[in-house]
Amino acid sequence: MKKYVLLLDMGGTEIKVNALTEDNTFLSAKAKHYPSFSNQSKSVIISHIAKIIKETTLDYEEKFVLQAIGFLFPGPFDYQHGISLMQDLRKYDSLYQVNLKEALENELVEERFVNVPFVFENDATCFALGEYIQSENVTRGIYLTLGTGCGSTFIEDGKVVKEGYGLNEMGMIYDTPYLDGQIDDYLSIAGLKQIAVERHYPYINGLALFEEAEKGNKQAQDILVTFGKLISHALTEFIDLFEPNEVVFGGQVSKSFKYFKEGLIQKGHTKYKESKDTSESTFYGLAYTIKKEIGAK
Repeated sequence: MKKYVLLLDMGGTEIKVNALTEDNTFLSAKAKHYPSFSNQSKSVIISHIAKIIKETTLDYEEKFVLQAIGFLFPGPFDYQHGISLMQDLRKYDSLYQVNLKEALENELVEERFVNVPFVFENDATCFALGEYIQSENVTRGIYLTLGTGCGSTFIEDGKVVKEGYGLNEMGMIYDTPYLDGQIDDYLSIAGLKQIAVERHYPYINGLALFEEAEKGNKQAQDILVTFGKLISHALTEFIDLFEPNEVVFGGQVSKSFKYFKEGLIQKGHTKYKESKDTSESTFYGLAYTIKKEIGAK
């Protein structure tokens, strides 16, 4: 029977789940969505995750063999040991310093889970890897997920860059000082909202702003173009130092790329792109990480 890996994207609002076979075929046309319960107690969250895993794997048990289970978590997180370090982020606070690998192993005692490895990785990193392996003629790329914050990963010659180029100790840019705060405050929904508020626009959320732009609302379109200029300004030093072949945008805000790309300043031969499917690329990246990790054991 074919082997497969189960993939869980542990968002603050919802958990997205899919499975990928050894020949890179998704077992579900669309990812399944579950509430995350990320503001609940440790026991509730762990039991909920275990229940999702049990139910999902039962769907595939007769035709496929479970090879590994992968989890996408935002940082801060000890990915090597499966320990959450998130605190005061309004999500998964109760899992702070919890060894999720051990906690889930205690819940998943059925035979089909025996000796099945768990792999934990950063969601932004996996998005980047998923995009990179699908790109052609790219040696260096910057990959950004724009949502409630700014996820970022730099890749050079197939490897995630962890130092240099102005990156922090985790190889990211979110906490880089910028204007009156840091990049995370501006290259995000918060930054988009700030531009709208400053222009006295009746801002509801990023989706509503995009929909108004689609209807031809000139003010909404101009706000998104200005957001693109802000992105370019914030990335200038990184692009000058790293000289990427491509900068790829994913996440909620990237759906407005067709408008904010007009504000992006062309530098050298760098191409700006929107991800075709952020979730799919992220799952591809997680599966790629799992195969490398379990293959090395």
